Amino acid sequence: MAVRNPRLPLLPGYGSNPLIGKKNFGVRPIFTSVDKVNMLVDKAEGVNRVPSLYCRKQAPDLPTWIMYDKNILHFQAYFQQTLHEMRSSAHILRKVDIFFFLEDGTIKVIEPKTENSGLSQGTLISRQRIRLPFSTDLYYDVLDLNIGREITFYGKVFKIVNCDNFTRVFLNRLGINVPDPQPWPDAVERSPDTTRPPKHRPFRQFLDFDRQVLRFYGYWDDRDTEFGTIHHLELHYFLADDTMEIKEVLPPNSGIEAGPMFLKRMRLPRKIPPHIEMTGGPQHASYGPADLSIGAVVNVYGRKVVLTDCDPFTKEFYRVTYGFDTFTPLPIPRDESSECITTSTSERQLPPWNGYGSYDDSAENCRTVEPKAPHRDFIKFLHKDRVGFDSHILRFAARLINDNPDDARRYFIVKYFLCDDTIGIFELGERNSGFKGGKFFRRDKMYLPDVDFFVPKEPPAYTDKDMWVGNELVINKHRFLLIAADEYALRYMELHPNEYPMANIALIMDKIRRTLASQQNGYKNFVAKYMDAVLPNKKELMSVRCFKQALKEIMCEKMTEHEYLTLIRHFRGDIGKEESPRREMIRSLVFTALSRGLWDERARLLEGLRHADGGGSGALPPARLRQLLRAHRLPLAGDLVDCMLDVLEKDENCNIIYEDLMSFLDFQTRPVFNLTEADYQKVVRHAPPVKDTECKLWSEADTLIKEGFVNWEAFLCQLNLEHLVKEQTN
Repeated sequence: MAVRNPRLPLLPGYGSNPLIGKKNFGVRPIFTSVDKVNMLVDKAEGVNRVPSLYCRKQAPDLPTWIMYDKNILHFQAYFQQTLHEMRSSAHILRKVDIFFFLEDGTIKVIEPKTENSGLSQGTLISRQRIRLPFSTDLYYDVLDLNIGREITFYGKVFKIVNCDNFTRVFLNRLGINVPDPQPWPDAVERSPDTTRPPKHRPFRQFLDFDRQVLRFYGYWDDRDTEFGTIHHLELHYFLADDTMEIKEVLPPNSGIEAGPMFLKRMRLPRKIPPHIEMTGGPQHASYGPADLSIGAVVNVYGRKVVLTDCDPFTKEFYRVTYGFDTFTPLPIPRDESSECITTSTSERQLPPWNGYGSYDDSAENCRTVEPKAPHRDFIKFLHKDRVGFDSHILRFAARLINDNPDDARRYFIVKYFLCDDTIGIFELGERNSGFKGGKFFRRDKMYLPDVDFFVPKEPPAYTDKDMWVGNELVINKHRFLLIAADEYALRYMELHPNEYPMANIALIMDKIRRTLASQQNGYKNFVAKYMDAVLPNKKELMSVRCFKQALKEIMCEKMTEHEYLTLIRHFRGDIGKEESPRREMIRSLVFTALSRGLWDERARLLEGLRHADGGGSGALPPARLRQLLRAHRLPLAGDLVDCMLDVLEKDENCNIIYEDLMSFLDFQTRPVFNLTEADYQKVVRHAPPVKDTECKLWSEADTLIKEGFVNWEAFLCQLNLEHLVKEQTN
């Protein structure tokens, strides 16, 4: 570089430096050949001072930005920063991470961020090539960075103390020896100075224990004074500055005006001499963490505060710091005066119910002068209200039990609403019976019989646990016998066996198992007696009547009708062999919709189904099948499509067999049902039963159950009492 003459002005033409006045400093393009392909590179070969990892002509001659892409050397270093504004120390130590990018020789320096450090940390030197000190054309390279070396970046001297494993291996492969890691300057062991005590450093304590608070629970017994009571307190000790605060915990509706603080945040002295004023004088020793523990008594300016318990963080702090292992909480003395006041206030007795209106409405009017509507259980309403096809309504068929022979022919529907625990009863009127039918009892909460209604507390009412087939309900002096249930009610109770023991197959099997085990040769005689009752062509099936008779002989009156029904449904052996009325009714609704929409493209639909079934399994997922039906423009409503997919045959993976769908849509086997819109509402949308056709539907379903078959072998296998036969035989 030429030296400029100071006598000449700094203008173009007066100096010998060719860079003066130049505006474009772009990299000179250089062509090279890589694998016989001409490429444009940013610098010529031989600029990098790093020796090659391989011998010549043993590896492809590639540029460094390809060979060392994303290869970074990581060093740990520190530098000292001089402090002119602090007398206590002349400098502070700052730790940094140095990253060297092998692809282009750039360097980046980052200081890890420390919380509440008071320093602007982060990226100290952005990624760039850094020149060597006192040099204009040489830059820092791999050979200049190693453990133990001091490097200078823009006037700051960095001492490298460590590197990662990749950096150590890379330098060793280059033939460079990497020393062992060096300790940080603050980790070097120093001989203690016994001549002077250790200096208290509040800022260091603040950095180490900021936002760490010890919490104790205690009380102050003030019953010795007039109108005194026991004050429940909560003590907070701040480890950052050895201060504490005390708050008083007041029970709700105590009638006591809460103060801001029992003790504001401050250093609490252990003892204050009487002649020293609080605003002046020398400082005295204050309470520290070693003075606080469960059972300790803290003197808060003459008030004795007893500590009884602490939170989990405080227990862990004392376990680690002081080695405490036992934290047994202490009891708090009982204040009988405050308990009497609280008890008399909380146990408020309402006047007896007079029977007018509902109990909730009357009780709400007694609690307040302003008339308000009774509060409902809104959370239960959200979970048990109608959600799509899930109505959360349990429907049961019932008969009226009395001495009148005309009432024996009457048929009732009992509906239990899970959202608010109310019951509604409807009568299905029969033609020329003399009974009109319709609403028999309006929807309301039905109370148990033989209870005293005119009491302050609400009398017990029927719940969903009382709704099962075979139970008797006495409602307004009318006795109803539940004789059947719809499919939704049975299925809902079977899906929630923990709430309904009558539909819990595990409890029912355990009851049968214990009864057979308690009888002498009970299981052996039970199996031998009904061994010949199975079907001759299918040994695993038994008729429902024989199965029910066998269970009644051993269980007697220990099982209810609903439990028999649960067993028959669980071990049913003829599922899918007979067309159910619901399938044919849904099929009739589908054909009605297809006829109205003038749709007859079964061949095209079959072609689309086979094209979608690439594996040839013969089944498709319900979501994919619903998408294909929409693509082929079937004029069916969404709820009707869901009901149709529900009654189609499925494989073991719950995929729908589309051959059954094609037979379902076969116009040559059109169903003979002639359904109306009311039937559509009843079958598809699960509307409440309002006609006696619902009675016929339930009677047909009940007939299918009674005339069906039970898998006898599956029942004995789940009973699992084979060991009793061996023990009784031996």
